[in-house]
Amino acid sequence: MASADAMASAPPELSRILIAGAGIGGLAAAIALRRHGLDAVVCERATELREVGAGLLLSPNAVAVLALLGLANPARERSRVITEWRILDPRGRPLHRLRPTHGGQPALSLHRSDLQFLLQAQLDPAALRLGFDVVRHAESRAQVELTARSGESVRGAVLVGADGLNSRIRAGLLGEQAPRPCGYVGWRSVVPWIPAGYEGSCLSESWGEGKRFGISPLGGNRCYWYATANQPPRPAGAPAPDPREELLALFRHWHAPVSELIAATPAETILRNDILDRTSGATWTHGRVTLLGDAAHPMSPNLGQGACAALEDAWILARELAATSCWPEGLVRYEKRRRARTAWITRASHFLGNVIQLENPAATAMRDAVLRLTPGFCSDWSMRPLFRFQD
Repeated sequence: MASADAMASAPPELSRILIAGAGIGGLAAAIALRRHGLDAVVCERATELREVGAGLLLSPNAVAVLALLGLANPARERSRVITEWRILDPRGRPLHRLRPTHGGQPALSLHRSDLQFLLQAQLDPAALRLGFDVVRHAESRAQVELTARSGESVRGAVLVGADGLNSRIRAGLLGEQAPRPCGYVGWRSVVPWIPAGYEGSCLSESWGEGKRFGISPLGGNRCYWYATANQPPRPAGAPAPDPREELLALFRHWHAPVSELIAATPAETILRNDILDRTSGATWTHGRVTLLGDAAHPMSPNLGQGACAALEDAWILARELAATSCWPEGLVRYEKRRRARTAWITRASHFLGNVIQLENPAATAMRDAVLRLTPGFCSDWSMRPLFRFQD
């Protein structure tokens, strides 16, 4: 086992874990490693961590990880507790209800930046290297060197690529591999008020023909909304339409407060992204280098598990590295523990997206009928494996 005393006696570069990327997964990994007595440095290309992104739902498996990190209560203070997930049709009629709870842990709806800043606050400032724009890494027998665009470099015993979907660490490790387009695009934003009917502890997701619209209250009297529609990826360099006008045209006749939320959102705050994922392919661990979160296994957002899986990765990575004196073996065990679960979640999320984005009226009528007839306890039971985190 890698003890804190043994690490303290080693040269810094032989006892330090380098993490590329200060997103949720990278910051959580640094905290988890510290709680296991290991030293970590997070290298992030941004010169400061600013409020970016929109909302996210942390399901019970992610909240369980936050509890292990000692952060469940602080996260809850910044969140809206969600106990019911309503699926509606475009007229607002109920199709199905889910209860996103498990093992005494609730689901939490909060702004992505609130979680990121909470995680950042747990780290010593010296453990976060901002403005470090990674361009390459090089591995030797005993260490890994990470080089920034400025020419600055840092060395460590292990490198964790937590730098997102377009990971430079993944590209250096496995070569350029384009993610898989899912066939639809997504929009999301946050407004500084809670619409009528969402003051409690529920969120909704409305399914139509090739479109959906989600509404989730956040902490701080804000509301997160998101939408998807079947569209091919926009060609590089093509002019971007006004997102608010595009969304109002797509959802003009949907139930309240869909149009009200869109109309109240400044166009410049609406984020638009092609929805992408990646099939489980080549191993993401080689020698002293591994990947975490979207860099390893990007997922479509249909099960809301992208950030949740990254938090799970972070804890398991720290556990496996702390349990060994051979870093590469610890990385291999980490991937073995995570590969099957993340591949299953990716497949399930991709399949659910295909169901939600059905366009054919007969197919969507059949889908909606099945939802109406499915007892809620069946869905609650089927979600248990997803919501269960095995430490």
